[in-house]
Parts: sequence; structure tokens; C-alpha cells
Amino acid sequence: TSPDVRRGNDTDWDYAVQMGYGFGDAAVDVVGVSGTLVDGVWTRTPSNGVLLRDTNGTVVEGVTVVGEEEWMDGFMGVMSMRARPVVQDSTFVEGRDGVYTHLSDGIVVRDNRMRGNRFGVHLMYTSDALLANNTVRDAGIGLVVMTRPEGNALVDNDVRSSNAGMSVAGGRSYVAGNVLVENRYGLQTPSRRTLYERNVLAYNDVGLRASSILPTNRVVSNDFVHNDLPVTAALGPLQVLTVDGRGNYWADAPGFDRDGDGVIEREYAPTGAVDRLVGRVGGARTLAHSPGLAAVRALGEAVPGLRGTGALDTAPLARPVRPEVVAALNRSTDATEVRA
Repeated sequence: TSPDVRRGNDTDWDYAVQMGYGFGDAAVDVVGVSGTLVDGVWTRTPSNGVLLRDTNGTVVEGVTVVGEEEWMDGFMGVMSMRARPVVQDSTFVEGRDGVYTHLSDGIVVRDNRMRGNRFGVHLMYTSDALLANNTVRDAGIGLVVMTRPEGNALVDNDVRSSNAGMSVAGGRSYVAGNVLVENRYGLQTPSRRTLYERNVLAYNDVGLRASSILPTNRVVSNDFVHNDLPVTAALGPLQVLTVDGRGNYWADAPGFDRDGDGVIEREYAPTGAVDRLVGRVGGARTLAHSPGLAAVRALGEAVPGLRGTGALDTAPLARPVRPEVVAALNRSTDATEVRA
């Protein structure tokens, strides 16, 4: 560690964040130097495990940080400020956040295990990050992107038994291949112009919380499997979860694929008064096929302005996008034990 560099001053817009997060105690400090390897460290601490500040080319690998059981009494497994590290193959148990970032564009967080944290990975003012193949259990939120970053990729992560699997703010990001199971909310989307595809959202209280005011996200080719509520969408205009004539797979969607093109020949409204109950309430599937509701759907197609808020898939898929993952989840008597 070099002597302290770029000590914050009270004219900086983020002075409070710098002082509150970037200059705390840690088992390992890497400050103002580059090309550092932190490997094989094990620590139990109420403070930071590894603190990275003003450093590039740093790798944190094979580290285990055990924090406080009550997250408000703990701090971060890895605290990254104005740094671009790779954090991989490490374990973060309890404490505040497994990995927390501030102004750490380009950070890579991959192949890690987090359990019992407030947030598994917490990006603040951080763009162009890669969060890949991380496993999170029993967290407040598994992976969370806050503030207004752009260009982040969250791929092939697995989050279960948490209050929320993932929450992605900012814009122009890519969220794909994630498995989100038995959370209160599987996926929250307060982002804009972000592509969500090939994610499996299964056995959550709410599969998708569509929380963007403007419907600029693309949500396509995802598998929604037996969530208590498939989607909630209370803000903004109708959100159409279909792109170029292709939507998502909904395990409980009523309808048939008579021509074998892989698309059900009936729109599916996962926030609709009837459609959202199919698979959960007896008689809902029969009611979903009633002539009266068919007439209402036909009117909505003819005069889109009559449709209310919520979510609509105009081309729901007849088969899962990731059938092997869906089949494994459906076979398991304890879905949390199945790893994608």
C-alpha cells in the first residue's frame, strides 16, 4: 500500500461517500498502487475485508470474508472506490455488501459466492461492469445496480431465497442467463433501454417487477415458471413484453400453438385480472378462454388506446427457452437446491 492518495475534500460532490466508505478500516488495504494480487486471504471482521482505492490491475481471488450477522453492524467484503479490479472465486458471508463499488467503471465480479449479505453485489456510479456467474443466497438483494450507470452486463448469476433477486437501474445494459428462484421479487427493472433475455424467474412471490416509468426496456425470451404473481407493473403506460413477434415463456399461460411456430395464438396479460390467476385459482383457465374475454381482447387489439396499464405479451412462447433449467426446477422438491 502506498501513502494515502487523493484524500477527499469537502468540495467534492461525493465527499460524504468517500469519507464514509473509502477511508475505513480493512483487513487488507490496496491504495494508490496497481498490479496487485490479493489471494487466499481469510478474515472475520466487522469492517471491510479488502479495501481498494485508486488502483488498477488489481485481482482479488480466493478470498473469504465473514462479516457481522446483523448487516447494519458490518461493512463490505470488498470495497472498491475509483478502482477497476477483478474480484473472483471468493466467498462473502454476511456483513453489509459482498462487493460494493463507487466510481469503479470496468470492474469484473465473477464466480463468487455470497450469503446473508444486505446486497451480494452493489454497484454505485459504476458503468461497463461485468457481473457473471455469481451465486447469492439469503440476501436483501442479490445483485443491485443503482444511480445512473450505463453499459453493465449481468449474466449467468444465480440468486435464491432473497428479498429480491436482481434490481437493475441505469441504462443500456444487458441482463441475460440469470436464474432467480424463490425470492420475494425475482427481477426488478427500474432501468431504461436495457435488454433482459434468457433469464429464468421461478417460484418467486413476484416474477418481474416492471418498475420503469417509460417502457423502453426489451424483455424477451425469458422463462416465467410458477411465480405467485408473474408480473407487477404499477407505473407508466402499458409495458409490452414482446420484441419482433416473439415474447416470453409463461408456464401458466392459457392458449394453444396450433400452427407449431412456437408462439401461442393468444395474447397473455400477466397483470390481467384473469390471466394472472391461471394456474393458481380453480376455474381461471376456463374463464380465460371465455367468449366475453375474447371479445375484450379483440377490442384491445383493434383499439390499443383502450388498454389499461400493466403488462402484455402479444406473442407468448409455447415452450421454455431454457428447458433443461425449467425441468430441473420443476422436478425438484426443494427448488433452492438445483443449480443452473
